[in-house]
Amino acid sequence: MSIEKLSDCIKNKNVNISRAREAIYNLIISSEECLNVAQIIKLLPEYYPKKISQNTLYRHLNFFLECNLVIMLQDDFKRSYYYPKQQLFMIFSVCIHCNKVARLDVDTSCIHNEFPTAEFITVHKLCSLCSEKNKKSIFL
Repeated sequence: MSIEKLSDCIKNKNVNISRAREAIYNLIISSEECLNVAQIIKLLPEYYPKKISQNTLYRHLNFFLECNLVIMLQDDFKRSYYYPKQQLFMIFSVCIHCNKVARLDVDTSCIHNEFPTAEFITVHKLCSLCSEKNKKSIFL
């Protein structure tokens, strides 16, 4: 995932080059996690010194979605999370206890054969942290 895809989309859509847009995109592609808007706002000062309004942030996120640069997932509370789009089929999990959204690193070939047109699949299950807490509470 690189900044060239963003540059190509900016040229194709004939929009202005924006340092804020580049900073938001760089933050998303450099993160290992799925990020929601609150997390992006919190981490953004490391990438861009000026304050960005939520409206501007949402406009840029929608631009990334239109350009097929990111995917958006929602948890059970309809909170949106953003992750860089990759060519590969991906599987994400939403924790049924804490609502953490994460990408799963599993073999996707069998599932992708079952759903060949899907970009990604979301599985609802306990995350590793909640699963570990659950195991400890059973033994107490």
